[in-house]
Amino acid sequence: MRGAVLKQSSLQRLFILPFIFLMICLALTIGWFLYRAGDDATEVLARNALMEVMGRVSQSIERQTLSARESLNVVAPPPVPSAKAGEAPAILPFPKDRKQLEERLWLANFLIDDASYVYFGGADGSFLGIKQESPNVFMYSVREPEGKDYVYHLRGPNTEMTLTTVQDYEPRKRPWYTQTVERGRQTWSSVYTDFRQKHLGINLSKPVYDTDGTFLGVANSSIGLRQLTEFLQKLPLGRNGVAFVTELKGDMIATSLDEPLHEVKGDTGEFTRLKAQQSKSPLVQQAFAEVQRHLATQRVEPGQLVLLGARAEGSKIEVAFRLHHDDAGLDWLAISAAPRSDFLGSVTGGVYQTLLLGLVAVCLTFVIGFLLLRWVLRDIRKLTLAAKSIGNGSPFPALNIDRNDEIGQLAHSFQEMERNLRTDRLTNVLNRDSLIAQIDFRRRNSSEANPLHFAMLFIDLDRFKAVNDEHGHDEGDKVLIAIAERLQHTLRHDDSVARFGGDEFVVYLHGVSDMEIARTIADKIRHSVNKPIDGRNGNSYTVDASVGVSLYPADGLDVETLLRVADSRMFDQKRLHRMLSV
Repeated sequence: MRGAVLKQSSLQRLFILPFIFLMICLALTIGWFLYRAGDDATEVLARNALMEVMGRVSQSIERQTLSARESLNVVAPPPVPSAKAGEAPAILPFPKDRKQLEERLWLANFLIDDASYVYFGGADGSFLGIKQESPNVFMYSVREPEGKDYVYHLRGPNTEMTLTTVQDYEPRKRPWYTQTVERGRQTWSSVYTDFRQKHLGINLSKPVYDTDGTFLGVANSSIGLRQLTEFLQKLPLGRNGVAFVTELKGDMIATSLDEPLHEVKGDTGEFTRLKAQQSKSPLVQQAFAEVQRHLATQRVEPGQLVLLGARAEGSKIEVAFRLHHDDAGLDWLAISAAPRSDFLGSVTGGVYQTLLLGLVAVCLTFVIGFLLLRWVLRDIRKLTLAAKSIGNGSPFPALNIDRNDEIGQLAHSFQEMERNLRTDRLTNVLNRDSLIAQIDFRRRNSSEANPLHFAMLFIDLDRFKAVNDEHGHDEGDKVLIAIAERLQHTLRHDDSVARFGGDEFVVYLHGVSDMEIARTIADKIRHSVNKPIDGRNGNSYTVDASVGVSLYPADGLDVETLLRVADSRMFDQKRLHRMLSV
Protein backbone atom coordinates (compact mmCIF):
# COMPACT_ATOMS: atom_id res chain seq x y z
CA MET A 1 0.00 0.00 0.00
CA ARG A 2 2.78 2.37 0.93
CA GLY A 3 4.56 1.62 -2.37
CA ALA A 4 1.39 2.38 -4.30
CA VAL A 5 1.00 5.70 -2.52
CA LEU A 6 4.61 6.61 -3.27
CA LYS A 7 4.14 5.59 -6.89
CA GLN A 8 1.01 7.69 -7.18
CA SER A 9 2.75 10.65 -5.53
CA SER A 10 5.67 10.32 -7.94
CA LEU A 11 3.31 10.26 -10.91
CA GLN A 12 1.57 13.36 -9.62
CA ARG A 13 4.88 15.13 -9.30
CA LEU A 14 5.87 13.85 -12.74
CA PHE A 15 2.81 15.46 -14.36
CA ILE A 16 2.11 18.38 -12.00
CA LEU A 17 5.62 19.83 -11.88
CA PRO A 18 6.04 19.98 -15.69
CA PHE A 19 2.50 21.35 -15.95
CA ILE A 20 3.30 24.06 -13.39
CA PHE A 21 6.55 24.81 -15.21
CA LEU A 22 4.64 24.99 -18.48
CA MET A 23 2.08 27.35 -16.90
CA ILE A 24 4.84 29.59 -15.54
CA CYS A 25 6.57 29.68 -18.94
CA LEU A 26 3.29 30.47 -20.64
CA ALA A 27 2.53 33.20 -18.11
CA LEU A 28 5.99 34.70 -18.62
CA THR A 29 5.47 34.51 -22.39
CA ILE A 30 2.17 36.33 -22.03
CA GLY A 31 3.83 38.97 -19.88
CA TRP A 32 6.70 39.37 -22.37
CA PHE A 33 4.41 39.79 -25.37
CA LEU A 34 2.20 42.18 -23.45
CA TYR A 35 5.24 44.24 -22.42
CA ARG A 36 6.60 44.35 -25.99
CA ALA A 37 3.23 45.27 -27.47
CA GLY A 38 2.72 47.96 -24.85
CA ASP A 39 6.27 49.23 -25.37
CA ASP A 40 5.73 49.45 -29.14
CA ALA A 41 2.45 51.29 -28.70
CA THR A 42 4.05 53.68 -26.20
CA GLU A 43 6.95 54.39 -28.60
CA VAL A 44 4.55 55.29 -31.41
CA LEU A 45 2.44 57.41 -29.05
CA ALA A 46 5.51 59.29 -27.76
CA ARG A 47 6.87 59.91 -31.26
CA ASN A 48 3.55 61.17 -32.58
CA ALA A 49 3.30 63.56 -29.64
CA LEU A 50 6.80 64.86 -30.44
CA MET A 51 5.83 65.22 -34.11
CA GLU A 52 2.92 67.45 -33.12
CA VAL A 53 5.20 69.55 -30.89
CA MET A 54 7.84 69.88 -33.59
CA GLY A 55 5.23 70.94 -36.12
CA ARG A 56 4.14 73.80 -33.87
CA VAL A 57 7.73 74.83 -33.07
CA SER A 58 8.62 74.92 -36.77
CA GLN A 59 5.58 77.06 -37.54
CA SER A 60 6.62 79.53 -34.82
CA ILE A 61 10.21 79.75 -36.13
CA GLU A 62 9.02 80.19 -39.73
CA ARG A 63 6.54 82.85 -38.64
CA GLN A 64 9.23 84.89 -36.85
CA THR A 65 11.84 84.64 -39.61
CA LEU A 66 9.25 85.27 -42.33
CA SER A 67 8.21 88.52 -40.63
CA ALA A 68 11.80 89.81 -40.95
CA ARG A 69 12.00 88.81 -44.62
CA GLU A 70 8.66 90.37 -45.51
CA SER A 71 9.45 93.62 -43.70
CA LEU A 72 12.68 93.91 -45.74
CA ASN A 73 10.73 93.21 -48.93
CA VAL A 74 8.50 96.17 -48.08
CA VAL A 75 11.51 98.47 -47.62
CA ALA A 76 13.42 97.14 -50.64
CA PRO A 77 11.15 94.97 -52.83
CA PRO A 78 12.84 92.12 -54.72
CA PRO A 79 13.12 92.27 -58.53
CA VAL A 80 9.85 91.57 -60.34
CA PRO A 81 10.12 88.62 -62.77
CA SER A 82 9.47 89.54 -66.38
CA ALA A 83 6.36 88.20 -68.08
CA LYS A 84 8.44 87.48 -71.18
CA ALA A 85 10.83 84.56 -71.19
CA GLY A 86 14.49 85.50 -71.36
CA GLU A 87 14.06 89.07 -70.11
CA ALA A 88 15.83 90.14 -66.93
CA PRO A 89 13.70 90.85 -63.84
CA ALA A 90 12.68 94.47 -63.31
CA ILE A 91 14.32 96.26 -60.36
CA LEU A 92 11.92 98.58 -58.56
CA PRO A 93 13.32 102.06 -57.85
CA PHE A 94 14.46 102.64 -54.29
CA PRO A 95 13.23 105.93 -52.77
CA LYS A 96 15.94 108.57 -52.48
CA ASP A 97 13.61 111.00 -50.75
CA ARG A 98 13.55 110.62 -46.96
CA LYS A 99 9.77 111.04 -46.78
CA GLN A 100 9.16 108.15 -49.17
CA LEU A 101 11.67 105.95 -47.34
CA GLU A 102 10.01 106.84 -44.03
CA GLU A 103 6.64 105.69 -45.40
CA ARG A 104 8.15 102.32 -46.31
CA LEU A 105 9.73 101.94 -42.87
CA TRP A 106 6.40 102.67 -41.15
CA LEU A 107 4.64 100.14 -43.38
CA ALA A 108 7.32 97.50 -42.72
CA ASN A 109 7.09 98.14 -38.96
CA PHE A 110 3.32 97.68 -38.91
CA LEU A 111 3.67 94.45 -40.92
CA ILE A 112 5.26 92.76 -37.87
CA ASP A 113 3.03 91.99 -34.88
CA ASP A 114 5.89 91.90 -32.36
CA ALA A 115 8.05 94.87 -31.42
CA SER A 116 10.66 95.38 -34.14
CA TYR A 117 13.28 97.78 -35.50
CA VAL A 118 13.46 98.51 -39.24
CA TYR A 119 16.15 100.86 -40.57
CA PHE A 120 18.30 101.82 -43.55
CA GLY A 121 21.96 102.84 -43.61
CA GLY A 122 23.00 104.67 -46.75
CA ALA A 123 26.28 104.33 -48.58
CA ASP A 124 26.74 108.09 -48.02
CA GLY A 125 26.56 107.68 -44.22
CA SER A 126 22.91 108.67 -43.83
CA PHE A 127 20.64 106.67 -41.52
CA LEU A 128 16.88 106.40 -40.95
CA GLY A 129 15.24 103.94 -38.57
CA ILE A 130 11.91 103.36 -36.84
CA LYS A 131 11.64 101.11 -33.81
CA GLN A 132 8.49 100.03 -32.02
CA GLU A 133 9.32 99.96 -28.32
CA SER A 134 5.77 99.37 -27.03
CA PRO A 135 2.28 99.32 -28.62
CA ASN A 136 2.05 103.13 -28.82
CA VAL A 137 5.65 104.30 -28.43
CA PHE A 138 8.13 104.48 -31.32
CA MET A 139 11.73 105.58 -31.65
CA TYR A 140 12.65 107.62 -34.74
CA SER A 141 16.38 107.85 -35.51
CA VAL A 142 17.77 110.00 -38.34
CA ARG A 143 21.27 110.94 -39.46
CA GLU A 144 22.36 113.10 -42.35
CA PRO A 145 25.58 112.17 -44.19
CA GLU A 146 28.61 112.87 -41.98
CA GLY A 147 26.36 114.34 -39.28
CA LYS A 148 25.06 113.47 -35.83
CA ASP A 149 22.35 110.87 -35.17
CA TYR A 150 19.18 112.46 -33.72
CA VAL A 151 16.87 110.16 -31.77
CA TYR A 152 13.21 111.09 -31.16
CA HIS A 153 10.21 109.46 -29.51
CA LEU A 154 6.72 109.69 -30.98
CA ARG A 155 3.39 107.84 -30.82
CA GLY A 156 2.98 107.03 -34.50
CA PRO A 157 3.22 108.41 -38.04
CA ASN A 158 2.82 112.19 -38.33
CA THR A 159 2.66 112.68 -34.55
CA GLU A 160 4.68 115.11 -32.47
CA MET A 161 8.32 114.07 -32.02
CA THR A 162 10.33 114.63 -28.83
CA LEU A 163 14.12 114.74 -29.11
CA THR A 164 15.65 112.36 -26.57
CA THR A 165 19.31 112.17 -27.50
CA VAL A 166 21.97 113.18 -30.01
CA GLN A 167 24.75 110.65 -30.57
CA ASP A 168 27.71 109.77 -32.74
CA TYR A 169 26.65 106.88 -34.92
CA GLU A 170 28.30 105.76 -38.15
CA PRO A 171 26.11 103.07 -39.78
CA ARG A 172 28.81 102.10 -42.29
CA LYS A 173 31.00 100.85 -39.44
CA ARG A 174 28.33 98.68 -37.81
CA PRO A 175 28.66 94.85 -38.13
CA TRP A 176 25.25 94.48 -39.82
CA TYR A 177 26.37 96.91 -42.53
CA THR A 178 29.92 95.65 -43.10
CA GLN A 179 28.93 91.97 -43.03
CA THR A 180 26.16 92.48 -45.61
CA VAL A 181 28.41 94.54 -47.89
CA GLU A 182 31.09 91.86 -47.66
CA ARG A 183 28.68 89.02 -48.57
CA GLY A 184 26.73 91.05 -51.13
CA ARG A 185 23.41 89.38 -50.36
CA GLN A 186 20.73 89.01 -47.70
CA THR A 187 22.40 88.04 -44.41
CA TRP A 188 21.34 87.01 -40.90
CA SER A 189 23.41 88.35 -38.04
CA SER A 190 24.47 86.23 -35.09
CA VAL A 191 21.92 85.97 -32.30
CA TYR A 192 22.74 88.74 -29.82
CA THR A 193 21.60 89.96 -26.41
CA ASP A 194 19.71 93.23 -26.31
CA PHE A 195 21.45 94.83 -23.31
CA ARG A 196 18.65 97.33 -22.69
CA GLN A 197 15.69 94.97 -22.90
CA LYS A 198 17.58 91.91 -21.60
CA HIS A 199 16.40 89.46 -24.26
CA LEU A 200 17.80 87.86 -27.41
CA GLY A 201 17.39 89.27 -30.88
CA ILE A 202 18.58 88.80 -34.46
CA ASN A 203 18.99 91.03 -37.54
CA LEU A 204 18.29 90.32 -41.19
CA SER A 205 20.15 92.72 -43.52
CA LYS A 206 19.81 93.23 -47.25
CA PRO A 207 21.97 95.20 -49.71
CA VAL A 208 20.03 97.78 -51.73
CA TYR A 209 20.91 98.76 -55.30
CA ASP A 210 19.62 101.40 -57.70
CA THR A 211 18.08 100.44 -61.04
CA ASP A 212 21.48 100.96 -62.70
CA GLY A 213 23.22 98.65 -60.22
CA THR A 214 24.66 101.41 -58.03
CA PHE A 215 24.99 100.34 -54.38
CA LEU A 216 22.76 102.58 -52.22
CA GLY A 217 23.11 101.07 -48.74
CA VAL A 218 21.82 98.33 -46.44
CA ALA A 219 18.28 97.76 -45.15
CA ASN A 220 17.87 95.93 -41.87
CA SER A 221 15.07 94.32 -39.86
CA SER A 222 15.77 93.54 -36.21
CA ILE A 223 13.37 91.18 -34.39
CA GLY A 224 13.27 89.98 -30.79
CA LEU A 225 13.23 86.26 -29.95
CA ARG A 226 11.49 86.46 -26.59
CA GLN A 227 8.17 85.47 -28.18
CA LEU A 228 9.71 82.15 -29.23
CA THR A 229 10.51 81.18 -25.63
CA GLU A 230 7.04 82.28 -24.49
CA PHE A 231 5.54 80.08 -27.22
CA LEU A 232 7.62 77.04 -26.17
CA GLN A 233 6.64 77.48 -22.53
CA LYS A 234 2.95 77.23 -23.47
CA LEU A 235 3.30 73.96 -25.42
CA PRO A 236 1.66 70.80 -23.98
CA LEU A 237 4.89 68.83 -23.47
CA GLY A 238 3.79 66.30 -20.87
CA ARG A 239 5.10 65.79 -17.38
CA ASN A 240 8.85 65.80 -18.13
CA GLY A 241 9.08 66.80 -21.81
CA VAL A 242 11.23 69.67 -23.07
CA ALA A 243 11.49 71.71 -26.26
CA PHE A 244 14.26 74.13 -27.12
CA VAL A 245 15.97 75.90 -30.03
CA THR A 246 19.73 76.26 -30.36
CA GLU A 247 22.37 77.22 -32.85
CA LEU A 248 24.47 74.38 -34.30
CA LYS A 249 27.16 74.72 -31.59
CA GLY A 250 24.57 74.63 -28.83
CA ASP A 251 24.04 78.32 -27.99
CA MET A 252 20.50 78.54 -26.62
CA ILE A 253 17.92 80.63 -28.48
CA ALA A 254 14.66 79.60 -26.78
CA THR A 255 13.53 77.00 -24.24
CA SER A 256 10.35 75.66 -22.68
CA LEU A 257 12.10 75.50 -19.29
CA ASP A 258 12.10 78.27 -16.72
CA GLU A 259 15.83 78.96 -16.93
CA PRO A 260 17.84 81.91 -18.30
CA LEU A 261 19.32 81.93 -21.80
CA HIS A 262 22.21 84.22 -20.83
CA GLU A 263 24.08 85.31 -17.71
CA VAL A 264 26.09 88.33 -16.59
CA LYS A 265 29.80 87.65 -16.92
CA GLY A 266 32.02 88.71 -14.03
CA ASP A 267 32.33 92.36 -13.05
CA THR A 268 32.16 93.63 -16.64
CA GLY A 269 28.40 93.33 -16.81
CA GLU A 270 28.59 91.67 -20.23
CA PHE A 271 26.00 89.07 -21.14
CA THR A 272 27.18 85.55 -22.05
CA ARG A 273 24.96 83.17 -24.01
CA LEU A 274 24.34 79.83 -22.31
CA LYS A 275 24.71 76.54 -24.18
CA ALA A 276 22.48 73.48 -24.15
CA GLN A 277 25.33 71.58 -22.47
CA GLN A 278 25.05 74.03 -19.52
CA SER A 279 21.31 73.54 -19.03
CA LYS A 280 20.08 72.57 -15.58
CA SER A 281 17.97 69.86 -17.24
CA PRO A 282 19.77 66.53 -17.84
CA LEU A 283 17.17 65.79 -20.52
CA VAL A 284 18.18 68.91 -22.49
CA GLN A 285 21.85 67.94 -22.24
CA GLN A 286 21.15 64.32 -23.28
CA ALA A 287 18.87 65.34 -26.16
CA PHE A 288 21.40 67.81 -27.58
CA ALA A 289 24.20 65.22 -27.25
CA GLU A 290 22.09 62.67 -29.19
CA VAL A 291 21.43 65.23 -31.93
CA GLN A 292 25.14 66.11 -32.15
CA ARG A 293 26.07 62.41 -32.45
CA HIS A 294 23.53 61.97 -35.24
CA LEU A 295 24.73 65.05 -37.14
CA ALA A 296 28.32 63.84 -36.88
CA THR A 297 27.52 60.64 -38.80
CA GLN A 298 24.39 61.40 -40.86
CA ARG A 299 23.52 64.06 -43.42
CA VAL A 300 20.28 65.85 -42.52
CA GLU A 301 18.30 67.88 -45.04
CA PRO A 302 16.96 71.26 -43.81
CA GLY A 303 13.33 70.94 -42.78
CA GLN A 304 13.54 67.15 -42.38
CA LEU A 305 12.05 65.85 -39.11
CA VAL A 306 14.37 63.28 -37.50
CA LEU A 307 13.24 60.95 -34.69
CA LEU A 308 15.80 59.31 -32.38
CA GLY A 309 15.59 56.85 -29.51
CA ALA A 310 18.12 56.80 -26.67
CA ARG A 311 18.67 55.93 -23.03
CA ALA A 312 19.23 58.44 -20.26
CA GLU A 313 20.15 57.11 -16.81
CA GLY A 314 18.65 53.70 -17.65
CA SER A 315 15.31 54.96 -19.00
CA LYS A 316 14.29 55.25 -22.64
CA ILE A 317 13.80 58.70 -24.11
CA GLU A 318 12.49 59.87 -27.49
CA VAL A 319 14.17 62.81 -29.26
CA ALA A 320 12.94 64.72 -32.33
CA PHE A 321 14.79 67.51 -34.11
CA ARG A 322 14.63 69.59 -37.27
CA LEU A 323 17.36 71.71 -38.90
CA HIS A 324 16.22 75.19 -39.97
CA HIS A 325 18.59 76.55 -42.62
CA ASP A 326 18.42 79.17 -45.36
CA ASP A 327 20.79 80.84 -47.81
CA ALA A 328 20.99 83.97 -45.65
CA GLY A 329 22.97 82.06 -43.02
CA LEU A 330 20.28 80.84 -40.61
CA ASP A 331 21.30 77.53 -38.95
CA TRP A 332 19.05 76.62 -36.02
CA LEU A 333 18.19 73.31 -34.40
CA ALA A 334 14.67 72.84 -33.04
CA ILE A 335 14.74 69.93 -30.56
CA SER A 336 12.07 68.23 -28.48
CA ALA A 337 12.53 65.30 -26.09
CA ALA A 338 10.45 63.30 -23.61
CA PRO A 339 10.97 60.17 -21.48
CA ARG A 340 8.93 57.28 -22.80
CA SER A 341 7.74 56.73 -19.23
CA ASP A 342 5.59 59.87 -19.58
CA PHE A 343 3.36 57.90 -21.96
CA LEU A 344 3.70 54.49 -20.30
CA GLY A 345 1.31 54.90 -17.36
CA SER A 346 -1.97 53.88 -18.96
CA VAL A 347 -0.31 51.10 -20.98
CA THR A 348 1.54 49.70 -17.94
CA GLY A 349 -1.65 49.48 -15.89
CA GLY A 350 -3.36 47.49 -18.63
CA VAL A 351 -0.36 45.20 -19.00
CA TYR A 352 -0.17 44.36 -15.29
CA GLN A 353 -3.90 43.77 -14.96
CA THR A 354 -4.01 41.59 -18.06
CA LEU A 355 -0.96 39.65 -16.87
CA LEU A 356 -2.69 38.88 -13.56
CA LEU A 357 -5.82 37.76 -15.37
CA GLY A 358 -3.63 35.65 -17.65
CA LEU A 359 -2.01 33.92 -14.68
CA VAL A 360 -5.38 33.08 -13.15
CA ALA A 361 -6.76 31.91 -16.47
CA VAL A 362 -3.70 29.79 -17.22
CA CYS A 363 -3.97 28.15 -13.82
CA LEU A 364 -7.58 27.22 -14.59
CA THR A 365 -7.14 26.01 -18.12
CA PHE A 366 -4.61 26.20 -20.93
CA VAL A 367 -7.30 27.02 -23.46
CA ILE A 368 -8.65 30.02 -21.57
CA GLY A 369 -5.13 31.40 -21.26
CA PHE A 370 -4.52 30.97 -24.97
CA LEU A 371 -7.78 32.75 -25.86
CA LEU A 372 -6.99 35.52 -23.41
CA LEU A 373 -3.58 35.99 -25.05
CA ARG A 374 -5.15 36.35 -28.49
CA TRP A 375 -7.83 38.74 -27.15
CA VAL A 376 -5.32 41.03 -25.46
CA LEU A 377 -2.83 41.07 -28.31
CA ARG A 378 -5.58 41.74 -30.83
CA ASP A 379 -6.63 44.96 -29.07
CA ILE A 380 -3.08 46.17 -28.48
CA ARG A 381 -2.26 45.36 -32.11
CA LYS A 382 -5.20 47.53 -33.13
CA LEU A 383 -3.82 50.36 -31.01
CA THR A 384 -0.35 49.99 -32.54
CA LEU A 385 -1.71 50.03 -36.11
CA ALA A 386 -3.94 53.00 -35.26
CA ALA A 387 -1.01 54.94 -33.82
CA LYS A 388 1.09 54.25 -36.92
CA SER A 389 -1.75 55.40 -39.18
CA ILE A 390 -1.72 58.77 -37.40
CA GLY A 391 1.93 59.21 -38.27
CA ASN A 392 1.82 58.18 -41.96
CA GLY A 393 -1.40 60.02 -42.90
CA SER A 394 -3.40 56.89 -43.80
CA PRO A 395 -7.10 56.69 -42.80
CA PHE A 396 -7.63 56.05 -39.10
CA PRO A 397 -8.96 52.47 -38.68
CA ALA A 398 -12.04 51.70 -36.60
CA LEU A 399 -10.83 50.32 -33.26
CA ASN A 400 -14.06 48.66 -32.10
CA ILE A 401 -12.63 48.26 -28.61
CA ASP A 402 -15.42 48.22 -26.03
CA ARG A 403 -13.62 47.80 -22.71
CA ASN A 404 -13.71 49.57 -19.36
CA ASP A 405 -10.12 48.87 -18.33
CA GLU A 406 -6.93 50.82 -19.05
CA ILE A 407 -6.71 49.45 -22.60
CA GLY A 408 -10.21 50.74 -23.27
CA GLN A 409 -9.18 54.10 -21.83
CA LEU A 410 -6.06 54.02 -24.01
CA ALA A 411 -8.23 53.32 -27.07
CA HIS A 412 -10.35 56.34 -26.18
CA SER A 413 -7.15 58.36 -25.72
CA PHE A 414 -5.95 57.26 -29.17
CA GLN A 415 -9.18 58.42 -30.76
CA GLU A 416 -8.96 61.73 -28.91
CA MET A 417 -5.29 62.05 -29.86
CA GLU A 418 -6.15 61.39 -33.52
CA ARG A 419 -8.58 64.29 -33.43
CA ASN A 420 -6.07 66.58 -31.68
CA LEU A 421 -3.18 65.62 -33.96
CA ARG A 422 -5.08 65.96 -37.22
CA THR A 423 -7.27 68.97 -36.57
CA ASP A 424 -6.74 72.58 -35.56
CA ARG A 425 -8.17 73.00 -32.07
CA LEU A 426 -9.74 76.39 -32.71
CA THR A 427 -11.35 75.96 -36.14
CA ASN A 428 -11.76 72.14 -36.18
CA VAL A 429 -10.30 71.90 -39.70
CA LEU A 430 -7.14 69.93 -40.51
CA ASN A 431 -3.79 71.20 -39.26
CA ARG A 432 -0.65 71.64 -41.37
CA ASP A 433 1.05 68.30 -40.64
CA SER A 434 -2.18 66.33 -41.10
CA LEU A 435 -2.89 67.86 -44.53
CA ILE A 436 0.68 67.22 -45.69
CA ALA A 437 0.50 63.62 -44.39
CA GLN A 438 -2.78 62.99 -46.21
CA ILE A 439 -1.42 64.41 -49.48
CA ASP A 440 1.71 62.25 -49.16
CA PHE A 441 -0.51 59.22 -48.51
CA ARG A 442 -2.47 59.91 -51.71
CA ARG A 443 0.80 60.35 -53.64
CA ARG A 444 2.16 57.02 -52.38
CA ASN A 445 -1.02 55.23 -53.42
CA SER A 446 -1.20 56.78 -56.90
CA SER A 447 0.09 54.99 -60.00
CA GLU A 448 0.40 55.43 -63.75
CA ALA A 449 -2.95 53.73 -64.16
CA ASN A 450 -4.50 55.96 -61.52
CA PRO A 451 -2.48 59.22 -61.54
CA LEU A 452 -2.97 61.90 -58.93
CA HIS A 453 -3.89 65.48 -59.87
CA PHE A 454 -4.79 68.22 -57.45
CA ALA A 455 -4.66 71.96 -56.90
CA MET A 456 -3.46 73.73 -53.76
CA LEU A 457 -4.79 77.11 -52.64
CA PHE A 458 -2.80 79.19 -50.13
CA ILE A 459 -5.19 81.65 -48.44
CA ASP A 460 -4.13 84.62 -46.31
CA LEU A 461 -6.81 86.79 -44.69
CA ASP A 462 -6.63 90.54 -45.31
CA ARG A 463 -7.81 93.02 -42.67
CA PHE A 464 -7.95 90.26 -40.04
CA LYS A 465 -5.26 91.94 -37.91
CA ALA A 466 -7.51 95.00 -37.58
CA VAL A 467 -10.26 92.84 -36.02
CA ASN A 468 -7.79 91.41 -33.50
CA ASP A 469 -6.32 94.83 -32.65
CA GLU A 470 -9.61 96.71 -32.38
CA HIS A 471 -11.97 94.09 -30.93
CA GLY A 472 -9.72 91.57 -29.18
CA HIS A 473 -8.56 88.02 -29.81
CA ASP A 474 -11.93 86.49 -28.84
CA GLU A 475 -13.59 88.28 -31.72
CA GLY A 476 -10.66 87.37 -33.95
CA ASP A 477 -11.16 83.70 -33.02
CA LYS A 478 -14.86 83.96 -33.97
CA VAL A 479 -13.83 85.32 -37.37
CA LEU A 480 -11.39 82.43 -37.92
CA ILE A 481 -14.04 79.87 -36.93
CA ALA A 482 -16.58 81.46 -39.28
CA ILE A 483 -14.08 81.55 -42.16
CA ALA A 484 -13.16 77.88 -41.60
CA GLU A 485 -16.85 76.88 -41.69
CA ARG A 486 -17.37 78.81 -44.92
CA LEU A 487 -14.36 77.15 -46.52
CA GLN A 488 -15.66 73.69 -45.56
CA HIS A 489 -19.11 74.44 -46.97
CA THR A 490 -17.57 75.68 -50.22
CA LEU A 491 -15.62 72.47 -50.89
CA ARG A 492 -16.53 69.01 -52.13
CA HIS A 493 -16.36 65.77 -50.16
CA ASP A 494 -12.89 64.81 -51.51
CA ASP A 495 -11.44 68.28 -50.90
CA SER A 496 -9.76 69.33 -47.66
CA VAL A 497 -9.03 72.55 -45.83
CA ALA A 498 -6.32 73.10 -43.21
CA ARG A 499 -5.30 75.97 -40.99
CA PHE A 500 -1.56 76.61 -41.31
CA GLY A 501 -1.36 79.02 -38.37
CA GLY A 502 -2.53 82.56 -37.64
CA ASP A 503 -4.84 83.73 -40.42
CA GLU A 504 -3.48 81.37 -43.11
CA PHE A 505 -5.41 78.45 -44.62
CA VAL A 506 -4.56 75.92 -47.31
CA VAL A 507 -7.16 74.16 -49.46
CA TYR A 508 -6.57 70.83 -51.24
CA LEU A 509 -8.72 70.41 -54.40
CA HIS A 510 -8.73 66.74 -55.40
CA GLY A 511 -8.62 65.96 -59.12
CA VAL A 512 -8.29 69.61 -60.23
CA SER A 513 -5.62 69.89 -62.94
CA ASP A 514 -6.73 73.04 -64.80
CA MET A 515 -5.52 76.46 -63.60
CA GLU A 516 -8.67 78.25 -64.77
CA ILE A 517 -10.89 75.88 -62.78
CA ALA A 518 -8.68 76.34 -59.71
CA ARG A 519 -8.83 80.14 -60.04
CA THR A 520 -12.62 79.99 -60.45
CA ILE A 521 -12.84 78.03 -57.19
CA ALA A 522 -10.43 80.52 -55.57
CA ASP A 523 -12.70 83.41 -56.65
CA LYS A 524 -15.69 81.53 -55.22
CA ILE A 525 -13.83 81.08 -51.94
CA ARG A 526 -12.82 84.72 -51.82
CA HIS A 527 -16.42 85.78 -52.45
CA SER A 528 -17.57 83.52 -49.58
CA VAL A 529 -14.90 84.88 -47.23
CA ASN A 530 -15.76 88.50 -48.09
CA LYS A 531 -19.30 88.28 -46.66
CA PRO A 532 -19.88 90.13 -43.35
CA ILE A 533 -19.42 88.18 -40.11
CA ASP A 534 -21.59 88.97 -37.09
CA GLY A 535 -19.65 89.82 -33.95
CA ARG A 536 -20.29 90.93 -30.39
CA ASN A 537 -22.50 93.91 -29.50
CA GLY A 538 -23.93 94.18 -32.96
CA ASN A 539 -20.55 94.54 -34.65
CA SER A 540 -20.05 93.23 -38.15
CA TYR A 541 -16.65 92.37 -39.59
CA THR A 542 -15.63 92.10 -43.19
CA VAL A 543 -12.36 90.51 -44.15
CA ASP A 544 -10.94 89.71 -47.54
CA ALA A 545 -8.60 86.99 -48.74
CA SER A 546 -5.53 86.80 -50.96
CA VAL A 547 -5.36 83.40 -52.67
CA GLY A 548 -2.37 81.78 -54.39
CA VAL A 549 -2.81 78.71 -56.61
CA SER A 550 -0.43 75.86 -57.51
CA LEU A 551 -1.04 72.62 -59.42
CA TYR A 552 0.32 69.12 -58.93
CA PRO A 553 2.37 67.97 -60.78
CA ALA A 554 2.71 71.03 -63.04
CA ASP A 555 4.13 73.38 -60.37
CA GLY A 556 6.03 70.86 -58.26
CA LEU A 557 6.35 67.21 -57.25
CA ASP A 558 6.43 67.71 -53.48
CA VAL A 559 4.22 69.51 -51.00
CA GLU A 560 6.84 72.02 -49.86
CA THR A 561 7.46 73.20 -53.45
CA LEU A 562 3.72 73.52 -54.10
CA LEU A 563 3.31 75.52 -50.89
CA ARG A 564 6.14 77.89 -51.84
CA VAL A 565 4.66 78.44 -55.32
CA ALA A 566 1.15 79.05 -53.96
CA ASP A 567 2.53 81.27 -51.16
CA SER A 568 4.50 83.35 -53.67
CA ARG A 569 1.46 83.79 -55.91
CA MET A 570 -0.62 84.70 -52.86
CA PHE A 571 1.81 87.47 -51.92
CA ASP A 572 1.71 88.73 -55.53
CA GLN A 573 -2.07 88.97 -55.23
CA LYS A 574 -1.78 90.63 -51.82
CA ARG A 575 0.55 93.29 -53.25
CA LEU A 576 -1.93 93.82 -56.10
CA HIS A 577 -4.76 94.31 -53.59
CA ARG A 578 -2.65 96.86 -51.70
CA MET A 579 -1.84 98.81 -54.87
CA LEU A 580 -5.50 98.80 -55.94
CA SER A 581 -6.63 99.96 -52.49
CA VAL A 582 -4.19 102.92 -52.41
